[in-house]
Amino acid sequence: MPRKIKEQSEHAEKSKYDYWTPLVVLLILAAIAYWALEIRKPSSYAVCLQGFNHTERGISEFRVNGQWGGNISPKEPGDQYGGGGSFSCGNTIGGRTATIKWSFPLQTREQLNKGIEVPPETHEVTLPMPEAESNHSRYFQVHFFPDNHVELKLSDHS
Repeated sequence: MPRKIKEQSEHAEKSKYDYWTPLVVLLILAAIAYWALEIRKPSSYAVCLQGFNHTERGISEFRVNGQWGGNISPKEPGDQYGGGGSFSCGNTIGGRTATIKWSFPLQTREQLNKGIEVPPETHEVTLPMPEAESNHSRYFQVHFFPDNHVELKLSDHS
């Protein structure tokens, strides 16, 4: 084989590897970075449960994954944020879902004043665990709305 042809084939073979090597190294580094970020995320959080009631009825209790969150007063007329906002601390929340249970055994003030009996209502919903704002998130906020839907937030601030 003439020397010039041999050099050209070696050069072609070398340039093929020169193209793939940086790409493979970059993919490996990206995979390592992703893995490092994932293992730094806590699998569970020590949290304070915080409930907000956007309904006209008091919530006698609510629970998140079986952990007690307290009771919540009803939303007062003109109140922008709803009743509640106090904390139940010392809870640990983890997993991919959050099961929220709550009950309305209390009447509205109007029903109570009129002596109207309202049987307790119990509700339950399972939602995806909210993304934490950071690894320092410690406030698990649960918002209850009149149509019985619930919104969750895992926040750094109350």
